[in-house]
Amino acid sequence: MKRVLLLSVICVVLLFSCTDRDDEVNLVNIRIQNSTKLFFNEVRIAERDTVYENIAAGEFSEYIEFETAYANAAVSILTDSTSLNYIPTAVSSDSLPIGFYTYEISLDEENQVGLTFRIDD
Repeated sequence: MKRVLLLSVICVVLLFSCTDRDDEVNLVNIRIQNSTKLFFNEVRIAERDTVYENIAAGEFSEYIEFETAYANAAVSILTDSTSLNYIPTAVSSDSLPIGFYTYEISLDEENQVGLTFRIDD
């Protein structure tokens, strides 16, 4: 009987201790995906003067929280050998709802920066 009670208590504790990352989200969370072959020393989101640091080629940064953010943003990138900039052609005036998002940064054949906005699951 003690084993059943102990097992029941453990199951209940585990059930209530598990949280999903969406359970405690109060702000907009954005990360950077480096889809280039370059190492990004620094990626700066111009509107908020927020800096993501040390993003390896093909990797993601950690999420950073924003009170308000938009689907398109001006971005400055510093690598070991160069500085790159992305300035959006159209800026949305609608801010993003609370959630998780990714700015995917890529380069074309002419080393022009591309920024793709994604909603994370």
